[in-house]
Amino acid sequence: MPPLLQIRNLKTWFPITSGVFSRTVGHVRAVDGVSFDIAPGETVGLVGESGCGKTTLGRTVLGLEPRKSGEILLGGIPLWPTRHQETLPLRRRVQMIFQDPYSSLNPRMTIQEIVTEGLLQQRLIRPRERGNAATRLLQEVGMEPSVLHRYPHEFSGGQRQRISIARAIAVRPELVICDEAVSALDVSVRAQVLNLLIDLRASHNLAYLFISHDLGVIRHIASRVVVMYLGVVVETGSSSEVLDSPAHPYSRALISAVPVPFSESRKRTILKGDAPSSSHPPSGCRFRSRCPLALPECAARVPVLEPITPGSARQVACIRKDEILDTSQHAKALLQGVFQ
Repeated sequence: MPPLLQIRNLKTWFPITSGVFSRTVGHVRAVDGVSFDIAPGETVGLVGESGCGKTTLGRTVLGLEPRKSGEILLGGIPLWPTRHQETLPLRRRVQMIFQDPYSSLNPRMTIQEIVTEGLLQQRLIRPRERGNAATRLLQEVGMEPSVLHRYPHEFSGGQRQRISIARAIAVRPELVICDEAVSALDVSVRAQVLNLLIDLRASHNLAYLFISHDLGVIRHIASRVVVMYLGVVVETGSSSEVLDSPAHPYSRALISAVPVPFSESRKRTILKGDAPSSSHPPSGCRFRSRCPLALPECAARVPVLEPITPGSARQVACIRKDEILDTSQHAKALLQGVFQ
């Protein structure tokens, strides 16, 4: 099936200014040459440590951050053309669920106004139809229609996130970007919201770009995983492959950091030093300054994301990919029990 979303060599840089005249002296390379696809109805998990560019990537796809270069195609059509009047029909096809349910809803608007605002902007309903449309949307996310005329401050975090989901699916999008959509919720509520997202994916044929730190959540909801480090993709593949037997050294360290109760024998991969700055990334491989397998050659060559074996859908960006493939089964043994 042709991809729904195609990201090709996407770069999002933020200028660093200095002096009275705000002269640009450098750039923060938040996203620096990312490429991957999302198929219709597929859930892709985007993982990585804080500051690696996950949220910036999601906001760039949504059009909330300007891209420096690269292509974003939705159904083969360039997303976010330069003329503003051409973006209105595209906004209906891509929506976002934000991380913080306490700040992503307008406190001055009622729930009815919040969930139907997009429908009015897209001219999908008339003003007199707001009540019926809001009732239908709230029922889809498991809330009672009696809350239509209440305000966001009257609800818990889990209820607010359900309202955010109702707002996102109101215009019947094809792609929903979930930016840490369940990280601010209690564990029990988190499971309910995840199951709701899975049900909506089936009923509306939604595709998700699911951004999260929680690898257990990614394991539960995503069919494919993209691992980012310092603005670039270092590994991608099915969730079972990447999470059970990670190949890239950074993926191993990231997954080994998942706490496992009552497990003292499992060996963790401890990375040395702190992550470099996105404004001055290391030459060659971005991960070489912290990689336990780094060679002098890693400083001179920029690794390309390529299949780990010929014809494989799993890809890794490492010049030692032939060697790390041999150790991926060893990594699987070390990580045994992380997701059990």
